[in-house]
Amino acid sequence: MKRKITAEGVSVPGAPFASAIAVDSGRTVYTSGFLARDSQTGAILHKGDAEQQTLVCFDKIEKVLQAEGGSLHDIVKMTVFLRDVSDYEAMNRARRSRLAGIDYASSTVIAGLAAADGLVEIECVAVVPAGGSTAQ
Repeated sequence: MKRKITAEGVSVPGAPFASAIAVDSGRTVYTSGFLARDSQTGAILHKGDAEQQTLVCFDKIEKVLQAEGGSLHDIVKMTVFLRDVSDYEAMNRARRSRLAGIDYASSTVIAGLAAADGLVEIECVAVVPAGGSTAQ
């Protein structure tokens, strides 16, 4: 269904993501950008902690993908928006812990976020196989 693409002279050394991903078949799911919002109150959780906010974003993305019969393993492209570049390593620690062994392409953008206490916002593109997730 999806496969990591490697090309000579193109690499992402030490990164928790691939240079590129190819997709052969499946249903494409595009998520909105998720912040670490409490689902009941809308308040941002874990104020000041980019690592924990990132983990909450992945929890939300995982729930959306599961609703379509998929999992985090089906992510093919991720865009991370950070309020401040100083939170990059904390966000990457969370990615490494939640997405270990999952190949996906990624971009990170330093940007203003709509929520004043939001440090991280993540959107994904996933491709869910017709028979369900590729989770291993």
